[in-house]
Amino acid sequence: MTAALPALAPEASPPVQVWPLWRRFLLHFGAAYLALYFLAGVQGFLPAETVWPVADAVSRALFGTPLPPLGEATGSGDTALLWAWTLCLLLASLMAGVAWTALAPSLLRPQVLTTLGRFLRVVLIVWLTVYGMAKFNLGQFDLLSSAQLGTTYAESSPMGLLWRFMAASPGYQWVAGVAEVLPALLLLHRRTVTLGALVAAITMSNVLALNLFYDVPVKNFSAHLLLAAVVLLAMDARRLRALVTGEAVPARSGRPQSGLTTAAAWVMTLLLLVAVAFNVRTGLAALNTDRQRTQVSGEPLKTRGFHWVNEKPYNR
Repeated sequence: MTAALPALAPEASPPVQVWPLWRRFLLHFGAAYLALYFLAGVQGFLPAETVWPVADAVSRALFGTPLPPLGEATGSGDTALLWAWTLCLLLASLMAGVAWTALAPSLLRPQVLTTLGRFLRVVLIVWLTVYGMAKFNLGQFDLLSSAQLGTTYAESSPMGLLWRFMAASPGYQWVAGVAEVLPALLLLHRRTVTLGALVAAITMSNVLALNLFYDVPVKNFSAHLLLAAVVLLAMDARRLRALVTGEAVPARSGRPQSGLTTAAAWVMTLLLLVAVAFNVRTGLAALNTDRQRTQVSGEPLKTRGFHWVNEKPYNR
C-alpha cells in the first residue's frame, strides 16, 4: 500500500502592502480631485451662476483680482471663471486629501483604486463617445461654407484655420471619430481597459496639442481627459513596464466578472456601434445635400470627397 499523501496547506494570501504616507495622500487627493472635477468642474453638473460667487471670492483672496461678470454663454471652456473654479476644486481636494489620509486606514487602498478606475472608465467612455459622434455626423466642424472659402490666411484666427482644415475633409473627420470612439469601445470591456486607456491617451495628446497650438478654448477639459487616461495607465504601470523590459509579472487576482456585467458591456458595445452607423448616415446625408446645392447654386467648389488633381485652380 502506498502511504497517504499529506494534505497540502492552503496558500496564504500575500500581506497587503502598506503604502507610505505620501503615496496614500497622493491617492486620496487625486481621487478626490478627479471626482470633483468631472462631477462639478468645467463640464460638470453645477451651473455657472452657482460657482461664480465661490470662484470670485477665491480669485479676490489669492490674486486680488475679481472675476469678470457673467455674460452670455460662449461655449469656451477656458474662461477666467472656469480656471478659477478649477483652482477652487484643487484647493478643496487638497483639504479632502489631508483629512482622508488622516482618518482612513491604508487597507482601503484597493477599493479606492478599483472605484476610481471604474469612474474614470465611465468618464472617458462618455466624453470620447460624445466627441466622436460629433465627428461622424459632421456636427463639430461642419462642411466648408462660401464665407469660409472667402477668408484669407491673414484674416484667420488659429482656431478658424483649424476648423476649415477639418471641414475641408469629411473623411478625415470620420478618421478622427474612429480615434475617439475606438478607445471608448475598448474601455467597455475589462480585458481591454489598458489598451483602451493607451489609445485614449494617444488620441487626447493630439487633441490637447491642437487645442494648445491652435488656441482652441477647450484646453482645460481636454487636459483633464488626458489626465484620466494617464491615471488609468498608471494603474497598470508595472505590467506596461514588463511589456517593454520583458519582466515576468504574476497573474492578476480579482473577483470574476459577473455574467450580467459582461452582457451589459456587450449590449453597450452594440448600441455604440449602432449609434456610429446612424451618425455616419447623418453625415453622408449632409454631405450629399451640400454637393447637390453646390451644383445648382453656382457656389464655389467646396467638399466633393475625393478630388481630381487639377492644375488650376485648386491644387496650388
